[in-house]
Amino acid sequence: MATEIRPIEAHDVRGLSRLLACAFEHDPWMSWIFQEPKFRVTLAQAWMRVELECAAEMGTSWALLDKDEIVGGTIWAPPGRDLHEGDTFRQLWYLVLGANPDRAGELGEGLSMIGEMHPKEPHYYLNTVGIKPDLVGRGHGAAIIQYTLDLADQTRDACYLESSSPRNVPLYQRLGFEVVNEIVMPNGPTMWSMWRSTR
Repeated sequence: MATEIRPIEAHDVRGLSRLLACAFEHDPWMSWIFQEPKFRVTLAQAWMRVELECAAEMGTSWALLDKDEIVGGTIWAPPGRDLHEGDTFRQLWYLVLGANPDRAGELGEGLSMIGEMHPKEPHYYLNTVGIKPDLVGRGHGAAIIQYTLDLADQTRDACYLESSSPRNVPLYQRLGFEVVNEIVMPNGPTMWSMWRSTR
């Protein structure tokens, strides 16, 4: 199947945020952030939209197209940049608090733990990768991740991600990532921090 990978553009944000929200509907971490299944996709779409708008400005996030339809996407931050810089984190935190007014303590603690484990040395940060649910398992995820890994190899940069899905860890390992930490969310899932050294 012929596919195309291109940079995310502003007009992609609405549709791709919906696709990523559906891809993450049953993700352990997103299910911990937004516990009410009835509203999870709507809230996850709002979350993804904020992050995609920031990622689009950075120019290192990609859309995967099949016959001109977006069927997958990634959200990356390039070396030396923080995906949640400026007003981005505040928008996400207000969204989380609005959905979880009684869980501010454990959610704040969990997000802080993730931040504290984040490597200090420059790297590409894979925040999110998602594929249209009915196309999962066909190699699209690996292909769109590899696109940025190739860029990182050209500039000899490392890469980093966190996964809350144990079934995705072997995929990332095949792409050269190694587990470096386990982060257990308060009353929530385990996150695997994974690092891919420079090539």
